[in-house]
This record gives sequence, structure tokens and C-alpha cells, in this order.
Amino acid sequence: MIRSFYSAVTGLAGNQTYTDVVANNLANINTVGFHRSRVDIETLISHLKRSGTPPTEALGGINASQVGAGMSIGSISKVFTQGALQETGRPMDVAIDGDGFMIVDDGTRTRAFTRDGQLQMDVDGNLVQSVSGYKVMGYAPGGQPAPATETAAAGAEPDALTATDTAAAAAAAGATPPPPQLQALRIPVGDKQAVATTKLKVEGNLDVLTAAAGSTTSTVAVYDSLGEAHNITLTFTRGTVPGSWTWKPASTDKTVTSVTADSAAVEFDTNGGIKTGAASVLTLQLSNGSAAQSVALDFSSINQLAQPSAVSESEQDGMPQGTVTGMKFDGEGKLYALYSNGLSKEVGQLALANFVNPGGLLDVGQNNLRPWLNSGEQQLGRAGDDNFGTVAPGNVEGSNVDLSTEFTQLILARRGFQANSRVVTTSDEMIQELLNMKR
Repeated sequence: MIRSFYSAVTGLAGNQTYTDVVANNLANINTVGFHRSRVDIETLISHLKRSGTPPTEALGGINASQVGAGMSIGSISKVFTQGALQETGRPMDVAIDGDGFMIVDDGTRTRAFTRDGQLQMDVDGNLVQSVSGYKVMGYAPGGQPAPATETAAAGAEPDALTATDTAAAAAAAGATPPPPQLQALRIPVGDKQAVATTKLKVEGNLDVLTAAAGSTTSTVAVYDSLGEAHNITLTFTRGTVPGSWTWKPASTDKTVTSVTADSAAVEFDTNGGIKTGAASVLTLQLSNGSAAQSVALDFSSINQLAQPSAVSESEQDGMPQGTVTGMKFDGEGKLYALYSNGLSKEVGQLALANFVNPGGLLDVGQNNLRPWLNSGEQQLGRAGDDNFGTVAPGNVEGSNVDLSTEFTQLILARRGFQANSRVVTTSDEMIQELLNMKR
């Protein structure tokens, strides 16, 4: 009879813990990147009342008789199913669609792992986790993940993973150094960038009725490595042979010390299409401190038809100086700085990590997890690699808590607690009746 008290107490305690877990799940229903926990219940040892007997030729076997001693919580584990993606419209927010975790660093080389992609930029341009301020880790532009897993430093606590510096050892042994290691992702705020013109396309028409030695001019703009524009005048002169033209570059810009071309003739066929001289290279020497530059000219869109001459620049790849005005991620997790001149420059790539057993990670708060005794070592990678999901820019992952499931579990926990409390009451009444027999 006393045994029933103890069994009921284990039921009360177990169902209270069950309720605690469900309550935490419900409390975090709106927590970004949260994954619900599940309670696994196990039985306690059972007392053997009768061992039972095996069957004989004359009699059948008898089963053992046991009385259980109650229940306990066997495990509380996270359920890593994908939460719904929620669009935020913020370019800094990212969600992982599939497997993997983002990596954040608290400044002591102790890393945490998270599915919370609510990011923001600090005053230095570092991308940080909004809730903790931890820096978001990634690779330099074009960087690759290290080929080996990173392991805990000697003597470190199980949750204090540190990066292993193998580059120096590999170089000393004559081996190829490993690819770049992780670094904090950073937007180069205040940076100014210009793009020197390397390609320039000219289109239009040269009038076939132009008299020999007649000419027409066109002015094109070329940007140097400092973002300064230089006007170059192209003068096309009709030759004595029908369909042939020569051209010459010149500039009145005081910073252009010389401008030359490697070819200066174009020839057209009988249909007015260009036959030779469709490509040329323009070379500029400058005195403003910018580098000398070569510009590939494309004349393939120039025709010779019986129409007035009109030749102009149609497109080029140069840009004036611009400053950083924003940022964006792409589906591979590549981070781009956006400039006021329209330039988009890759400045890093989001690093992802995965584990053999994500359920073994330790929840340390602030939407972060740390490796623990049964999680396995971190496996580094990038979005889209094997065993890694893709990045959804402008989204966050909602929690995977399902209200119907949690309320059902809450009802079960309540009924379990209620039933065990009735066992306590009933056992007490039975003992009271036993004590009353003395009267």
C-alpha cells in the first residue's frame, strides 16, 4: 500500500516536469529559430512478486508477476524540424531553409550555433546577432571551409570550441595551406569604390554618302581607377575606298597625357555591316594618380547606311566613386556591400555548421546552442553544400511549436497529474481505514 504512494509521487513529479516542458514550448511560440522539446517517459524498476515457471510436458508456463515502482523522465530532447519561414523585408535577416546552423562568436573564440537569423550591424559594420551582440562568422570572399573539423582545445570545457590553426604547420611541412578560416562578417562602412572602365561599346551609323575625307565625331566617357570621368573624342574619317573609314581618339582633358589605339580603321561590307576593325583597344595615360588603363572598344554595332552619321556610346562597365549605402545576402549566403554608384561588391560569405547529432547540443539561452558531450564535432560548410540548406534572405525561421500538439500534451500532463493525485488520496484513505480497524 505504501508502494502506491511512491509510485504516485513519481507520477506527480514526472507530469509536473512534462507540464514545465510544454509550458516552455508555448512560451517560445513566437521565438525566432526556436525548436520545441519533447518528453520521453520511462518506467522505473518493477518488483518481482512471482518469478513464473517455464512450460513442462504436463503443464503450461506461468508468466512472472511484477509490480511497477512508478515512472521517471527518461529524456527531454529538442525536435529539429523546420519552422515556417517568415518574410521580414529586412535585408540583414536570414533564414536557413534546410539543415545547418549559423555560427556566432562572443569575442572569446567561444562559438555558439543558432537558427536565429535576426541580424543587425554595429557601428563598425560588423554583422551581429540582435539578441546577444555576438558576431556572425563567415568566410572571406571566395573563401572555402576548412577541410577538417575543429576540435576542442586541450583542457577546455566541452562547450568551449576553438579554431585550430593548421596553416603554419602545413606551410612548414611544405604542404598546401588549408583554405581560409572563419572570420567575422563585416560591411565596410565608409568605404568608397570606383570601377575603372575596361569595356566600352559604341553604336550608330556612318553615312555611306559621306564624301571622301569627310568626318564625324563622337564623345565617350571613360572612368579611371579613381572614378574620375574623362571625355574621349572619336573622329571617324571616310577613306577614298568605298566602305573604308579611319578613326582617331583624342582628349582635351588636362589629366589625360596620351590616348592611343592599337588599330584605327574599320571596313564595311556591301550590306553596311562592319567587316573588319570591330574591336580595338584604347590606352590612356593619366596624370591624376590613377593607373594607366586599357579599354576594349566594341564597334560591332556600327553600320554604314544611307542615313545621317550618328555614333554614340551605348554601354560601358565603368562607375564613378560611390559609398556604401546598404547590404544584401544571396541564396548561397554571400554577403554583398551595395554602393551609391550601383556597384555590388562581395565582402564575405555566411558560414554554416552541422552536427552528427543536433539533439545533443546544449541550449545556453539567447537562441543559441553549444556543442556538448553527445553532439559530435562541428562540420563546417556553406549554403547549398551537401548536408546544408540554402539561405533565404529577408526571412527568419519561426518556431516549430504547434499549438494543437502542445495543448494536447498539456491535457495529457494535467490528466496524468490529476490521476496520480487521486492515487495518493485513495492510498491515504486505505491506510486510514486500516488504522481505524484498531478502534
